[in-house]
Amino acid sequence: MIGIAGESKVTSLIVLSQVVLSFQLPFAIIPLIQFTGDRAKMGGLVNSRATKILAWGVSAIILFFNAELLWFIFRG
Repeated sequence: MIGIAGESKVTSLIVLSQVVLSFQLPFAIIPLIQFTGDRAKMGGLVNSRATKILAWGVSAIILFFNAELLWFIFRG
């Protein structure tokens, strides 16, 4: 991509790649929290209540910032 866009666009390309990754993150985190919180699947290694609360809180923050980014992009 740098060869196509040019060296002057390296920073923009890095930022774009991080934005794309931030939108993919919830698709990995949310199923992971659900899976590791299921006692039938995890047995004795299931997440504690505090870990679940912290994990859902972090997920909510990520989703909030992704929604805010979309708002800024489409609002103009």
